[in-house]
Amino acid sequence: MRRVFLWILVGIVVACAPPPAAPTPAWPTWPVFDTPTSPALSPTPIAMTNTPPPSPTTLPTLPPAASPTVAATATPSLVLPVHNPYAVVLVAPNDVLNIRQGPGVSFSIVGTLPPTGTGVIRTGPAAWVGGDRWVQIQHPNGGSGWVNFYYLTEYVAPTDFCADAQVNALLNQLHLSIVNNNGNQFASLVSPSHGVDVRLWRYGTVANYTPAEAAWAFQSTFVVEWGPEPGSGLPTSGTFGQQILPRLQEVFGGNFSLHCNDPLNLAMYTLVPWPPEYANVNYYTVYKPGSNVYYGLDWRAWIVGIEYVEGVPRLFALIHFQWEP
Repeated sequence: MRRVFLWILVGIVVACAPPPAAPTPAWPTWPVFDTPTSPALSPTPIAMTNTPPPSPTTLPTLPPAASPTVAATATPSLVLPVHNPYAVVLVAPNDVLNIRQGPGVSFSIVGTLPPTGTGVIRTGPAAWVGGDRWVQIQHPNGGSGWVNFYYLTEYVAPTDFCADAQVNALLNQLHLSIVNNNGNQFASLVSPSHGVDVRLWRYGTVANYTPAEAAWAFQSTFVVEWGPEPGSGLPTSGTFGQQILPRLQEVFGGNFSLHCNDPLNLAMYTLVPWPPEYANVNYYTVYKPGSNVYYGLDWRAWIVGIEYVEGVPRLFALIHFQWEP
């Protein structure tokens, strides 16, 4: 009886005791990752290619007319001094200069000249047709033909160009016109045949100034969209006086050096510093070295293209270059 009582007492104690605590589950330990500090984002550089953007002066491909009898009336009395030999200019690398049977696009095509062709010989006759000047040339395969004179320039061998004192005189006059902010002097140097092509960036907008336009370019309020800045890709716009003139003055007003038909190391920043459609035009690179303050990275350069018009060197192109990140 006593044993039964003890078992009943134990059962009561067990029943009244609180239940044991549930074991705490062992949660997995997640690794703690350090949040990396994001580097400062830099604008994506402009992707450059060997093919420049289309130029307004690219020779269009025009179909020949069914019959040359519908050709516009030509003025054969046009007198253009002959300075043989000539070379092809302002024709895109993937295009050709058409030789036609007569003066004007209504005449049939009788041949072509390559975009870098040289040794073009004028025979003398010239004519105005629809506002364009046409000249007769010797056909490479014999006989003669006509080409648009806009796409020809007087050929001067590079060695002769670099030794020509006239070119040095032109560069001196260009220097004075820029540092003295003299638009009239600047205009007197511009090619009357092709004007001067101005590029703030090598692959940006080409702004062409005739001699008359160049005279007021320094003070003009006309805003040009010059294109994206290499490296940053930011759009640049402004007048000639806001964007072009200060950069010209920085170089020509500083300690610059001249390099004949030599692009220096500008190809590190642009694939083809001198445009292929200018291949038969000689040039000087005007280079201002950088300062020690900016580890030499604040250098600046202009390529100055010079063509001959009636045997006299004239300003043909200005292309700006600077360091690109």
